[in-house]
Order: sequence, then structure tokens, then C-alpha cells
Amino acid sequence: GSSLRYAGDTLKSDKEVVIAAVEQDGTALKFAKPPLNQDVDCMKAAGIFDQDENKRYERTEKAVLSVKFSQADKCSPFATQFHLAMKNDRFLSQFKTYYPNAWCKDSCDPEFTNIKHPCRGAENTCQFSRDTNVDASTGRPRASSCWRFAFRFHQQEAKDTNGFMIQAEEYGGLGDGQKIETEMAKEAGIKIFRTYTVPNQDPVWWKIEKISNHIQAWYTNGCKDPELLENVWIGIYDDAHAYGNRPPTERL
Repeated sequence: GSSLRYAGDTLKSDKEVVIAAVEQDGTALKFAKPPLNQDVDCMKAAGIFDQDENKRYERTEKAVLSVKFSQADKCSPFATQFHLAMKNDRFLSQFKTYYPNAWCKDSCDPEFTNIKHPCRGAENTCQFSRDTNVDASTGRPRASSCWRFAFRFHQQEAKDTNGFMIQAEEYGGLGDGQKIETEMAKEAGIKIFRTYTVPNQDPVWWKIEKISNHIQAWYTNGCKDPELLENVWIGIYDDAHAYGNRPPTERL
């Protein structure tokens, strides 16, 4: 499991060792040496890559998850923990959810997350060619896609199916990539639910049920105010005021 952190580089580069470790603790994948930290078999063993892309879900709406990258050894495991919690939640598991950390990591932006770079994932802003971004046989993003193009593609799918984007904000603020994803979400017109929590982001201190119940209520109440970003406190105690209490909604 997490003891992979203390293993030597030889073991961190051994696929069988990595798979055995992440089967015990999916967040240990961040300690694997590249390219194993993005290897499909390793991600499947960690539980963050759907076994069947053609799996049918109970809900027809699609979702997108906006998180910091979490599969490098200096990254927080929060994104992976959050994604796994979503997959185990009774309600959120009913949605097909795009988890970007399990997919492409190329970019037409040499710095990857420079917010000043003009790419916002649309074909008229991305500097990669359509052949690079789109698999001609499926019409969907391919492994060589710009990450912004792929993310915007899935945002549009969510928008078209009356879905949503969950933005899991870590303590300390959004990552640079998440700020870009927020701008793209605004352009796409997709509903955003942004979670925030305590400095200690260990799963014992937050509950996925809080965001799950919030989104379920949004659907029950007729999906009101889709243009507003909703802030959702997921800490186990009702003490959001101690960590920068936020308004329930914000207009982007």
C-alpha cells in the first residue's frame, strides 16, 4: 500500500509491485515512477480508471470532476481520494464521470497550465490540429489530445445531458489548471459545484455525502440557477466559518 513511498526506484518502476501496492491503497499510485503512474493497468488496479468505457450508468446525465493533478509523488492524494469516494457513493456513482487525471496529459500550452495561454479547449482556440485532438473513428478525444480540448469536450457532453461539474478545491485554493477549467466551464455554460474543506484533507475529516446530497437536492428541485456556482462545505463538522465561510452561490 502506502509503503511504496519508501521503496527504492527499482521497485517503484516494477509494474507488478506497483499493482500490488495500489490494489491495497489506490492513492499509492502517486509514488510509482513514470510512466507507471499513468499506466492504464495500474490505474485500473487503483480503482481510478473504469474497467469498461461502455458501461451503462443509471443516470443519463454526465459529470466532470475538476481536481489538482494527484499522481506525482509530491502531490496531495486528495484528488484520488475524492474520486474514489465518488465512485463508492450511492448517488454519485450513478453518473458517468470524467476524471482527467486518468487520461491525457499533453498540451498545446508549453507550460501546461499558463492561464494566459489562449487555449480554452475549443477547436478555434486550441493550437493542436484536429487530427491530433480527435480520433476519426470515434469523434472523441484521443491519447494525443490537448488536455484542455479533452476537458472541454467532456464539459460539453455534461452540459448537453443536463449534467454538472464538481470542482474539488484543496485547502489553499484552486490549482492553475482548475482556474482554467473554471473559465472553460463558464464558456460552456455548465453547472459548477465547488467543494471546500478543512486543512487536514484526510478522508476522516470530510464527507462525500455532503456534496452528493447537495447535487441530489438540485435535481429534485428542478436544476434551478444553472448559471450560478454553488459552494459546498464538505467538512465533517458545521464549522465552515472557521475556514473562510463562503456565500452559498456565486456568479462567475
